[in-house]
Amino acid sequence: MTSAAPVLVDKLLAISRALAGHVDPGAAFRATAAEIEALIPHAHMDVAVLLDEGRSHACYEAGFHTSWSKLSDHPLPADCSPVRSVFRGEVPYLLAADALSDPRFHFEGALDEPIFAAQLRSRIIVPMRARGGVVGTLNISRHESDCYHESDVVIAQQCADFIAPYIFALSQAEEARRAMLAESGARSREELLRVGASKLTEGMERERRRMAMDLHDQTLADLSRIARKVSSLRHDGVAGGEQLSDLEREVASCLTELRHIVDDMRPSVLELFGFRDAIEAHLNRSVNGARPPIAVHIADHSGAIADRLPETTRTTLYRIVQEAINNAVRHAAAGRIDVRVGGAEGALRVVVTDDGRGCTAVDSASLGGIGHMRTRAALIGAHLRIGRVDRRGGTRVAIEVGPATGADAPSGLEPASTTSGDDRCAS
Repeated sequence: MTSAAPVLVDKLLAISRALAGHVDPGAAFRATAAEIEALIPHAHMDVAVLLDEGRSHACYEAGFHTSWSKLSDHPLPADCSPVRSVFRGEVPYLLAADALSDPRFHFEGALDEPIFAAQLRSRIIVPMRARGGVVGTLNISRHESDCYHESDVVIAQQCADFIAPYIFALSQAEEARRAMLAESGARSREELLRVGASKLTEGMERERRRMAMDLHDQTLADLSRIARKVSSLRHDGVAGGEQLSDLEREVASCLTELRHIVDDMRPSVLELFGFRDAIEAHLNRSVNGARPPIAVHIADHSGAIADRLPETTRTTLYRIVQEAINNAVRHAAAGRIDVRVGGAEGALRVVVTDDGRGCTAVDSASLGGIGHMRTRAALIGAHLRIGRVDRRGGTRVAIEVGPATGADAPSGLEPASTTSGDDRCAS
């Protein structure tokens, strides 16, 4: 046994003690850096660990860190590693006098930027083995050229053999933890999609029932009345000009109502003219013929942000505003409806207010119109708030969608909530 052998044994035992107690592969490796430094002086040291049955790799550095450290959280394909020839067992080790110009480290797609950035010239790359195969590499570097020799490779290999089982076991535990988190995240996303799809289906079914009621209560009733008049005229055998004019007006009214229902099903104005004009058209159509008359006003200071939103988001937002207007016209006994559209930093905010009776928070969640608004807001990650304008009454519906949604509620908005009140608001 040479005089250096006791020193090597002592240092390997010291490495063993340094490894003890660590549960993170990076922390465990860094704990060994000082002991390996005493055996092989270096400026930089790292271990590259194979994952996913050798298809990808992570990297843990000791001392100063380079961009290789990002691989500990975001492993990349092993074929991108500058030390892939050792991974593959094509060479027993790599000993480089100047890695900056050594073609073995540089190839198309190689993650070799840290070699140049950190000036890692002298390099030793030795395999770490476990379970009868290569599970990673120990990589030792200095800034100066031609610092290492074959004797250093032998010592580096002994260090690698000593730390390999421990680092491999910890890296396998870390890989299992990542897989568990990924599976948990996938299950959470799947559950959210399932709940969202269920709510959407329920909302669509309510919409179908509402349209069926509109057709039954209004259009079909009008058509039945027209049919009775035609039958009466046929029975009498004569039709005067005034009677035909009445029929013509009723048919025209029936057609108008059908067009409204079709427009509700497919917001063509939204597609052709944009968000602001679609809201204005629906607002004017909704109050047309109202008794007593309802004054309306719309102001848009958003810079057409809505028309740059994804089509699904824009249409859903339009439906929410449409429902808010319908509630104000049909149930609030409002004398005025105001719609304000604004935006800042890519977020769109729409506020619909009326001076009617107001909404009841106690039972509003069970009402169709507000239920539709809540479901739609949730599906696009929007923030919705419904409440009184002031103590005298009135209803205020505020919705915000954009980059800020899905996190903290912006501008004081809360996800789909209502404030207290005494009057019903439904659709």
